[in-house]
Amino acid sequence: MSRSLWLTLPLLLSAAPVAAQAPATEPVTCLSPCDRVPRPVGQYVRGVELGGRYITLEDGSVWEVEYADRATVASWTADDFVRISFISAPLEDFEYRLTRAGDHDQQATARLHGRARS
Repeated sequence: MSRSLWLTLPLLLSAAPVAAQAPATEPVTCLSPCDRVPRPVGQYVRGVELGGRYITLEDGSVWEVEYADRATVASWTADDFVRISFISAPLEDFEYRLTRAGDHDQQATARLHGRARS
């Protein structure tokens, strides 16, 4: 066997798995509920009501907070920034996580309740 064949053989063998892969013919679709997360993924708090049961964000969305997290949310104030993310394993219909950004992130499980009256 010639020297050039010995040098190219490892390159051919390492490229074989890549060449054997079939090209993707279908577009990649999102199999998870990734389109359900509101955009933008963060908002400022407009107000907190009923001891943390409801939180209203700057876009007018009203969120109901799961019972165990209401004491945490009761300490949130207007102009706190809250990140919104989808929970892949929701607790009943509480399928979102609200995370207050700060020195120590605080999290609350919530569901979209409605819209605030203008």
